[in-house]
Amino acid sequence: MTKDLILDGLHTPTYDEISAYMNKSARLLWQDMNSFIQLNYKSSPRISYSKCSGKPGWNIKYKKLGKSLCTLYPEKEGFVALVVITLELLPVIEAMTKEFEPDVLGVIKAAKPFNGTLWLMIQVDKASILEDVKRLLFLKHQPKNPQKYL
Repeated sequence: MTKDLILDGLHTPTYDEISAYMNKSARLLWQDMNSFIQLNYKSSPRISYSKCSGKPGWNIKYKKLGKSLCTLYPEKEGFVALVVITLELLPVIEAMTKEFEPDVLGVIKAAKPFNGTLWLMIQVDKASILEDVKRLLFLKHQPKNPQKYL
């Protein structure tokens, strides 16, 4: 039995190996998200292994100004984007509810506040949800010179 690339903590995968792990449609979404972050936030991906019971395995972390921008957890059929937002952003998001997918709004509404933040684990498996994650990142930290936003 072969080990799952993402769960095998003994082998650090490359970015290309992680990308190849995903099916074609998931890989396109993954590459779009990573390009968006690198282009707009001038942040480099950091491959990291998590033993967290919530989402164990290899992931890609992005930081901006020393703070977490987001973490991406690859899966065969898509990926999970962890975006931590402050509670101060909730009124802005609530004013934009028509712009967000119901699935994303469900994640936001179900999230329990923690130290003035919401930890949003968003399953990205279609382009419209990917655009919502980009929108949340943009609300969280607006790039100085956005290169590509929706």
